[in-house]
Order: sequence, then structure tokens, then C-alpha cells
Amino acid sequence: SSLDPSEQGVQVVRGNRGNKSVTIIRGMNATRDDEKKKILKSLKSKLGVGGTLVDGVLELQGSDRMEKVVDLLKGLGYDKARKVGK
Repeated sequence: SSLDPSEQGVQVVRGNRGNKSVTIIRGMNATRDDEKKKILKSLKSKLGVGGTLVDGVLELQGSDRMEKVVDLLKGLGYDKARKVGK
């Protein structure tokens, strides 16, 4: 059963892929992969960046829009979404 988005402790963190910085969205363990793909598509179009789904974790190119990512996730019902780290 899919846990309500508002109950999921989603974290937005900065990561690195080689020499590129990425934004990693983790903690959506209870969200189905097809839902994650929809969310990823929405975030990519709203932010104008590329992104991918790796082992159930959403990754977006660049890490300078983390606050915006948190805002967009909250708008999708992930009330507990928060930025972790710098």
C-alpha cells in the first residue's frame, strides 16, 4: 500500500556524479515507481533540467535549485520535504 505523501520524510540533498553536482530526492520509499516517474517529469519540466530515477531515488541535474525543489515537492503533497545539508 502506498503511504500518504504527507507522511513520507522526503529529503532533498546535494550529491555528486563525477564532477557534476546533482540534487538527490530520497525518502520516497512508499511512493510507487510510476508515481515517482510522474513527479520526476513534472520537476524536470518546471525546473528546466534533466533528471533520472536511479534505484527508486530521483536525481536532478545541478544543485542550485534545492529550495525550489522542496517547494515543488510540498506543492505535490510531500509536506515533510526538507533540504538536508548545504
